[in-house]
Amino acid sequence: MVSIEDYFDSFIKEDGFNRRSSDRVTIEDYNNLIQKYELLAEEHKRIKTKNDELLKEIDDLKDDSRKLKQLEEDNKEFLNSLLRVRADFENYQKRTKRENERYKTLVTEKILKKLIQHYDDLIRALNILEVIENGESMKKGFELLVKNFEKLLEEEGVRPMNCEGEKFDPYKQEAMMVEVRDDLPENTIIEEIDKGYFFNNNVLRPAKVKISKKSDLQNLEKNQKN
Repeated sequence: MVSIEDYFDSFIKEDGFNRRSSDRVTIEDYNNLIQKYELLAEEHKRIKTKNDELLKEIDDLKDDSRKLKQLEEDNKEFLNSLLRVRADFENYQKRTKRENERYKTLVTEKILKKLIQHYDDLIRALNILEVIENGESMKKGFELLVKNFEKLLEEEGVRPMNCEGEKFDPYKQEAMMVEVRDDLPENTIIEEIDKGYFFNNNVLRPAKVKISKKSDLQNLEKNQKN
């Protein structure tokens, strides 16, 4: 920015004056100087106004930048909240699905246990018909009924254990009777008293069985060898 003093010195030099000269500045020169000063003052005012406007725009831009940053932070926080809510909802859906499936399984197992009891009754009735004379037609009807019942159970995922001859497993069988059998390994299932059933590879009803046991003499000899 050119100062008034600099401009005055320039004016003096341009018009051939010198501060040390004995010549004096005329009124006309002074008036010209005043006019130029006023023009410079007006230009200075205009430039200052423009500068103030630019500074305000810069401040506004800075404020907008802060607002933009705040918006970005708010958006990030909202997105994180949304992700948490979605994760919670998905977990709720999974938990609800598991509970529904568990409840459905429990209800199905309860119904199938009742059906198995009826199936046992049919088998008992069929065994009675086996020894009755002149009951062939009734026997055939019962056999058909039993086969249909077996098919129904199979379609629902129920299958018999058929554990005779296997080693006793307390998670799948209940030992109701014990028989001394030195010809068999100990805890071998000799007979199924009540048949056990699986439902989708889980124990629906444990089998009631008779298992083998070594005689006291055999156990004594075994312990002496060990």
